[in-house]
Amino acid sequence: MQSSYQHQYQQQYPFPQQQYNPQYQQQNGIQQNNQQQIQLQQVPQQEVHTGSQSFEDIEDRDGIRLSWNVWPNSRVEATRLIVPIGTLYTPLKEREGQISFDYEPVWCKAPCRAVLNPYCQIDARSKIWVCPFCLQRNPFPPLYNDISQQNLPAELLSTFTTIEYILKRPFSIPPIFLYVVDTCLEEDELKSLKESLMVSLSLLPSTSLVGLITFGTMAQLHELGYSNCPKSYVFRGSKEYSAKQIHDMLGFAIKSGQSMRPGQPAADVSRFILPVSECEFTLTSILEQLQRDPWPVDNDKRSLRSTGVALSVAVGILETAFPNSGARIVLFAGGPCTEGPGIVVGPELRESIRSYNDLDKDLAKYVKKAIKFYESLAKRAAEMGHIIDIFAGCLDQVGLMEMKSLAATTNGVIVISDSFTTSMFKQSFLRLFVKDEQNNLLMGFNASFDVQVSRELKVCGLIGLVTSMSKKGPSVGETEIGISGTTSWKICGISPKTTVGVYFEVASHQPLAPNSRGLIQFTTKYQHSNGTCRLRVTTVARTFQDVNSPEIAASFDQEAAAVLMARIATFKADIDDGPDVLRWLDRMLIRLCQKYADYRRDDPSSFQLSNNFSIYPQFMFHLRRSQYLQVFNNSPDEVAFYRLT
Repeated sequence: MQSSYQHQYQQQYPFPQQQYNPQYQQQNGIQQNNQQQIQLQQVPQQEVHTGSQSFEDIEDRDGIRLSWNVWPNSRVEATRLIVPIGTLYTPLKEREGQISFDYEPVWCKAPCRAVLNPYCQIDARSKIWVCPFCLQRNPFPPLYNDISQQNLPAELLSTFTTIEYILKRPFSIPPIFLYVVDTCLEEDELKSLKESLMVSLSLLPSTSLVGLITFGTMAQLHELGYSNCPKSYVFRGSKEYSAKQIHDMLGFAIKSGQSMRPGQPAADVSRFILPVSECEFTLTSILEQLQRDPWPVDNDKRSLRSTGVALSVAVGILETAFPNSGARIVLFAGGPCTEGPGIVVGPELRESIRSYNDLDKDLAKYVKKAIKFYESLAKRAAEMGHIIDIFAGCLDQVGLMEMKSLAATTNGVIVISDSFTTSMFKQSFLRLFVKDEQNNLLMGFNASFDVQVSRELKVCGLIGLVTSMSKKGPSVGETEIGISGTTSWKICGISPKTTVGVYFEVASHQPLAPNSRGLIQFTTKYQHSNGTCRLRVTTVARTFQDVNSPEIAASFDQEAAAVLMARIATFKADIDDGPDVLRWLDRMLIRLCQKYADYRRDDPSSFQLSNNFSIYPQFMFHLRRSQYLQVFNNSPDEVAFYRLT
């Protein structure tokens, strides 16, 4: 179905293919000629309201849900909506018949840099288009000389409000998977974990790069390029290594005057990280011979586990050898870090791991230092676009509360199970390597996410597992929600399930004309798992109406609003006291019901909400009692897990 649709598109819109796909011209007999071009009339505009389409239909097409689909026409009235204007956006949303176009997008002039979309105005005589975001006039590139009313490129069609381009960039190196394996496990758990790792090697593309670090009392970096016998570099678990020390010890130090290009590996890295096709036998042999940590453990003590050192080595290798490349550090932890940097609990069993009671009384002596250490590692990994996944197999806590920044900053995967022998761990781990119809891994790397808005709107912030790229501009709003003060964020790991919540405010203090239009454009640039660089663009528009218009209340999406409010509450819960967040949530619900419910004062039986508001109070009822906000009877690790996932 996809191939036939693509062929139909190429026949109908051949001109973008003339420059980039000459084989298509030969196969289909398309000849270049100098015949007179037909002048283009006004491009038919896309509908700017949901109309008869359901919220689900719009989500299937564009991967977006808005809390309000019609907006008040002034800033003051927008603040009285109670629930902020926000969107839940899934950048890589899969949709039926989806194709990617193998040509460059048309950009607006700097500093706007919006992408050509169905809402643009076209001047056929002058061959220019007007950007709806900044109102600048831009010339079409020569590639679009054959444009006409009957021959429009996909980006100007109303059915392509979401479009993906394959950019003409050098191919990136294949995805990198660096396994960091805990050896302080029971025999049956270690055996099960080794089997899962060996199965994962068969699921990786043959060109993928893979490396192995094991840790216990010491951390060992295994040299996969030496197949005569097992060989590894050992790092003391009790010592904190700086990035420079790790680079120098492994021979990765960049010489004076030498520069590293993105995606260019260091010369000596092939000793440790190799394509699966070249090292599968060696790596499988190492895993088969892998034994428990040999250091003896007394009955009244925990195993010495140097998780922090192992992660430092992993981050140090990738940041020097593969800067700005798609890479995953996959951590398998069978317990908390008990030695060296990042220690969560001491080795003595009589010393229990921190609880919320200890945190409230400031008795958790390792917490602050551990959080600072792991945050520094997360920052280094995020700057290079690398992902850190955490798979924990332990009945007790493993220190996820301290390590949560590793996954939160890089959008890594977190799985907590009782043991590595459970089916939940095995299925969750192997699901990481799911592939699409073209046999490519369903994951993207090192993505940048930008939001462009028309002059009627401003960006308040984003809530999701991202890092700010600190891009200032006139589109940044005064109200701060989540990760704010920017219109650009980095998403180190992205998949078809990745969803972010973006919040907006109306910029105009004076009432706008009814039926005027506000536009939002999301651009996501990422490295595909096949090595290509891609850009996905989604452009949506909604209308502004007078505050008394019934269209505003009728456009409320209670499911999207509940999720957006839950994200705000969860974000607040990590900063403010729990009771304060619950009181804020209650006030928001009361104010919303006061504004949109029908009731008679002092008559509870008269209270009634319209259908598109009726379930929202139930969502809030269950949210305030959920594990996202309540810490009672939950460990700090469990709360961190629920709030991140």
